[in-house]
Amino acid sequence: MQLGRYLEDGGAEKLNVIAIAWTEGRYGDASPARLRSFIRSFHPSIRIVHADARVEKDFSPLVYVPANFVFDGQGRVRFGDGNRMHLDQRQIAFIVDKVK
Repeated sequence: MQLGRYLEDGGAEKLNVIAIAWTEGRYGDASPARLRSFIRSFHPSIRIVHADARVEKDFSPLVYVPANFVFDGQGRVRFGDGNRMHLDQRQIAFIVDKVK
């Protein structure tokens, strides 16, 4: 996974990654331990947020999962519109450097 490699190569110091667990209540409840284990396999710095009404309102309508968004330090969206565009390490680094 390109994001995992980017984080391993020092990107974890530049980028905070949050994964939103969308399946809660929609397709049954996922085991929290299994979800944590799955996310940790990508990189231990990734945090998980469980979707609730506010998260769904803020990010809806999402058509594709996973979706990419990059926010700056003030919470403004700097990249992403809910698309599932593949980002390689070079593209991730370019986006993060542009946000600085």
